[in-house]
Amino acid sequence: KQQQQQGQKQKQERQQRPAPPPVVPQISTLVTGAPDDTPLRPDEVAEMKVHLDYLRNYKAALRLQLNATEDLLVNGQREPTDRGVCRHLLAKLDRQAVDAALAREPLRSDANARARMLGGAVRLTGDVGVLLSYLETLQQLKSSTELAQGFSEAVKRIDFETLSASRLGRLLQLMLEIFQGPARVQMVLGLLANEAFRRAWDNAGDQLPDEVTQAFGPVRAVYRRATRGARGPARDAQQVMQGLLQVLSLPEGALNALPPPVRVELTDLALSTGAPREATDRAAAALLPGLAKAGREHSRLSLRYASRLLERHDDRRASEVLEQLKAAYPDFRLPARWLTALQAPRLDRVALQGELGKHRLTTGFWLDRQRDVWVRTAALADAARLTDEARLQRELALPGVAPVAVAGQTTELAYVAVAGPGQPLSPTSLGRDMATQLFVASSAARILHALALAGVTLPDAMADRFLLLSGPHPLLTLADLTGARATSTPEAGTTHAHAARELTRQILGDTVDQLSDELRTALSADGPLPALVTTLDRAALDIPRSA
Repeated sequence: KQQQQQGQKQKQERQQRPAPPPVVPQISTLVTGAPDDTPLRPDEVAEMKVHLDYLRNYKAALRLQLNATEDLLVNGQREPTDRGVCRHLLAKLDRQAVDAALAREPLRSDANARARMLGGAVRLTGDVGVLLSYLETLQQLKSSTELAQGFSEAVKRIDFETLSASRLGRLLQLMLEIFQGPARVQMVLGLLANEAFRRAWDNAGDQLPDEVTQAFGPVRAVYRRATRGARGPARDAQQVMQGLLQVLSLPEGALNALPPPVRVELTDLALSTGAPREATDRAAAALLPGLAKAGREHSRLSLRYASRLLERHDDRRASEVLEQLKAAYPDFRLPARWLTALQAPRLDRVALQGELGKHRLTTGFWLDRQRDVWVRTAALADAARLTDEARLQRELALPGVAPVAVAGQTTELAYVAVAGPGQPLSPTSLGRDMATQLFVASSAARILHALALAGVTLPDAMADRFLLLSGPHPLLTLADLTGARATSTPEAGTTHAHAARELTRQILGDTVDQLSDELRTALSADGPLPALVTTLDRAALDIPRSA
């Protein structure tokens, strides 16, 4: 009785045990192997007998036309020894014969019988149509997991170089029905690693079914971007981001199994400006730690991640990333600089690097964009005026006028921060190079003239309203628009002409005595601003060039 119970228990366990996954048989070496005149090896003789059993079982269903020798082989009355004869016999099992058999009963209605017949047929023919029929039949019988494993084995048999667009579409539609979620994405990535498959996809173009393009197109787009670094049209940007999210849904092990260059490009894309937040965090958690720390990619992308965290005001996590960077790369200066800014006094998201009130403009660091800025402030009572000035500065959109980075107010001060290169202009910083002095004075006069044409008046043109980037070709930028107001162009032109003359005299200092009579007259008499600019330019051109 105990033995009987034990036997029943073992039988139940066998019934509950999951069925083995369908393994697609490898195509017979008798079909693809040695030349016809090569004798069969003993193992090939044994294999051929298996094929002959298959042909004997399905001879009626397949309706193969056999000659006398082949009939003897199939009926087991002759030993298989001649490779050429065997190959000729096996070649009769082609797609036409298989399709005809599948269209007849009982194979047409019996999925189990159809699967058994096709399982033997795929060993004897490399035709993709027969292979697809086998997979489609398995789909009706097996679970998705088992079929997925069978599908993975099957695609290794496909010669994508000869695959038509219709068959490729059929394969991808079958794949769409079999796989879901990350498993589908992983399978697509595996196929995309095959260069012949990529070419077949690209050649198929619009011939692929719409549901296939919609389902797999995003992964194809992000893979193309990750492997070629190609930036497609703007309309593809959304598809690339959709594909990125799908790829990043893979388990970490699958992500880190991708080739290192692909992982770098995916991380770069996920950390770019405008990437979805979930993509950024997933790439930082799953891909970034696995990048080689010996090169520059890890430090560059880690800093990029800190930048994204600062943009979303997650200063705590940004500090953690920056501290790790600082420890791992002691010679990398930016992490330490950003950390210093995070610990400095602030006006909202502007970290102050200089002392407020000491100068007209104070140095600052805009945390959201990690940019150096110049800050000017006003008491809360003057907040409306400062807001109007910031609006004017934004709307001017003139060359030579610094763009507004950010403006706002705290509980104590109103502020506006602008971005501009260089340092506040000081006449003494120009030295005694008259050519440079005249160039800077002319640049300031041009900016003031542009303001006048735009109908904006400044009450003065003090030197420290401007930023000067020194060098062989100095760059002047108007940064401070304190007191700016909208007026008529003639009024602004008159006010700015007077202010430009005063600024020019400050810049030239005691070199005024060396000026031409024309320029001294222009600086002492009233006149239109364009005339002053022309006179300054002519004076600069008259200075001999040094050797």
